[in-house]
Amino acid sequence: MNTPEHGSRPSFFKGRALRFLLFRYLISSFLAKRSRSQATIGVVLPVLGVAIGVAAFTVVLSVMTGFVTNMKGRLLGLESHIEIVRAEGFGNIDASGELLEKLERLDGNVVAAAPFQKGDAILQTRSRAATVLFIGIDPARGKQSSGFEKFLTVERDLLILSKDAQSLEDGASFPAVILGRELASMLNVTLGDRVTLVSTTPEDGPGGLAPRQMPVVVVDILATGSPTHDAKLVLASEATAAAFLDIEGEWAGVQLRLKEPLDAESVAKTLDVALAAEGLRAKPWTEANRTLLRALKLERWGMSFVLYMVIVVGCFSITITLVLAVKRKAREMAILRAVGFEKKDLGLLYLLEGFVIGAIGAGIGLAVGLGLLEVIRSAKFSFVNQVYAGKNIPVIVDWESIVLVSVGSLVLAMIAAVWPAWEVMKIDVVETLSDRA
Repeated sequence: MNTPEHGSRPSFFKGRALRFLLFRYLISSFLAKRSRSQATIGVVLPVLGVAIGVAAFTVVLSVMTGFVTNMKGRLLGLESHIEIVRAEGFGNIDASGELLEKLERLDGNVVAAAPFQKGDAILQTRSRAATVLFIGIDPARGKQSSGFEKFLTVERDLLILSKDAQSLEDGASFPAVILGRELASMLNVTLGDRVTLVSTTPEDGPGGLAPRQMPVVVVDILATGSPTHDAKLVLASEATAAAFLDIEGEWAGVQLRLKEPLDAESVAKTLDVALAAEGLRAKPWTEANRTLLRALKLERWGMSFVLYMVIVVGCFSITITLVLAVKRKAREMAILRAVGFEKKDLGLLYLLEGFVIGAIGAGIGLAVGLGLLEVIRSAKFSFVNQVYAGKNIPVIVDWESIVLVSVGSLVLAMIAAVWPAWEVMKIDVVETLSDRA
């Protein structure tokens, strides 16, 4: 009866043998009490290294994604998606109802258009004063073109700006304004109080140069959750703002609301072409917040790089432990070569060890990371509630990035096993067995 050569052994035999050896080196050696300490170093520590890296990446990236999304949501909820302004970058535009209708027809993504006024002012009470950003909006059109209405705390209707309000002090009627919550608290102002708007530019008057003043009444409080807006913002009707800023018949610009705010840049390019002849241009919200958006993107990339380095360091432990295992099991590897295993079979064995360690580590890290995210999502932290206006930490799982990182961890684990695989393939059978006989 002819005996088959070693090189012609059935592939299924080697496959079963490799699976047996893989189980023996990774699982059964850990279960054996006498070799558990070595198995801990060879299996548990590399797995923990990869798991910690994947878990940290999952948690930090999800919290960061939630933070960025929350930040963009606030910006889009408060600011206009596109502003139509002078192409030169300064000056006002002529008030024209035809322009509003034209803007709403130019692009199907435009939901609403409303004129606005904007300028710096000083808000003064009897004992305190603060520099503010004074914005005038069309109360009727502003309901569709701006997101201010959902942040009102009392009336929740911008139409309250369209008529005068009575002061609680003397019952006289004055133009209505809405203050940011932090600004109202800083000036100790409540609903119905009369305050005075003071212009920052003095004008000629009967007694010489003097700033323009306008008494107004606070009719609502704006609580956006953004300290920048809540501490500086004063809202009024477009007519009130135009009278105070002395720009009758002109607008500072027109604000547009879009169906898809993230398409603001492409819509702005379309509008630029259509409005070039009128000396106007479209300014998307990304332009005004470009520095912030770039900083957030850079921070995300930086954190991702650092966390990926944690996974790389974890994979280094795979290389070290497998190289030590090759040195420790050199005689056993030589015996396997003597009974018919080829160099590539032993190299594949160590590559599979690296892959399995990486897969187990990535799986454990992903499970731990998602579990921690559930805790973070439901936990109550007082300092977090202050930052996010009474809400918990926003968590958004970016599955695409997490899957990419998990697959990358497997690739890195296999790369980490290349050196041990190369070392086991260099073992000389005769020399190894003769030296240890």
